[in-house]
Amino acid sequence: MRLLKESVINCRININNDDTFIAELNNLVEKNGDDTYRAAIQILTDCDLDSGEAKKSWLEILNHRENISRALGRKISLMTAISDYLSSYKELLKDHKIVEINSYERAIKDSTHDHLTGLFNKAYFQSTLAQHLSLAKRNNTDLSVLFLDIDNFKEINDTFGHNSGDAILKNVAHMIRRELRTSDIVARFGGDEFVVLMPNTYKINALVLSERLRKTINQKPITIDDINLEITISGGVAGFPVDAQRAQNLLNLADSALYRAKGAGKNSIALFKEDKRRFLRIKFNRSIQVKQLGFNHTRILSGTSKDIAFGGILFENKEPLPIGTKIQVNIPMTENSEPLLLIGTVVRIEAFGADLYDIGMTLSFKEIEKTAKDEISKFLIQQSEKRVEVRN
Repeated sequence: MRLLKESVINCRININNDDTFIAELNNLVEKNGDDTYRAAIQILTDCDLDSGEAKKSWLEILNHRENISRALGRKISLMTAISDYLSSYKELLKDHKIVEINSYERAIKDSTHDHLTGLFNKAYFQSTLAQHLSLAKRNNTDLSVLFLDIDNFKEINDTFGHNSGDAILKNVAHMIRRELRTSDIVARFGGDEFVVLMPNTYKINALVLSERLRKTINQKPITIDDINLEITISGGVAGFPVDAQRAQNLLNLADSALYRAKGAGKNSIALFKEDKRRFLRIKFNRSIQVKQLGFNHTRILSGTSKDIAFGGILFENKEPLPIGTKIQVNIPMTENSEPLLLIGTVVRIEAFGADLYDIGMTLSFKEIEKTAKDEISKFLIQQSEKRVEVRN
């Protein structure tokens, strides 16, 4: 209900024309049902009616407005019609009050937003996460959470002072909000901690988005006392349903992954991984070939696998591959067998020298299946064309 009320408030604030507001409210009704009428009546009159009674009252208000406008020969405002309707026809609602929308909006914002950064606050985020998690369970969709904080923020605060620390928090909040998608929800969780909810997002895709955010912040120094400070962030990603089924557990796991990123040297994003591996992982030393997926002219790189599990592969490579890159790997499972084509996403990269990198990839069986089907389709088409040629 809170999200619906905020939608109605935003419409009322951003639309000055009453007729346009009424039309937009009708659009909200189509999306959210009769609860929209209840939200509108609550916001505009401070009266709490059930959805059925609210709908009946709203339609009567619109009809009352038309009748008065016709009698006066000019269109009256919606708020005038509401006030006259409630005073004249609704004795049950004798304690109603017409709400000044800007005051109401300020009260709502104060209870849901962080004063310093303008982002949502912790309480609002936790409530919203619970709602989106329920939707994800109902619709059988993915959902991811990114927990992040600013590296070495205490040292920056101690060196430059709290006013400078506040300026950095506001700058980082602005960059996070600008870089994320409109569907993502970001909040200041406390101190220098931020948390991002990514609906309908598998955690590998959330990692890619988080890595892009990390790079953006790292590449834009913030000027404090004429000094350009290079700000870095670390983050952890966890996803529903693969990692956790409950909201608090999901937050805890993302926080755990954040500490893993901190322990790995900061300025990085880590995926949550269970300490007890879900899949058997064994040492696996093979010469492999690696190629970026979807680019016909990309060079084929040579590498060496280090270990393998049902869910992924770790291999050495002489060149870095950015996190989120879709790759195909040709790897012989036995020394004398034909290479097996595996497809997946780069989720980890660690440098051990100028020309030596450890690269972790998760396997995407949907992509493998699609590629296999495409290859079979190509083969069948080629064979059918050959038969036609023979017949001719």
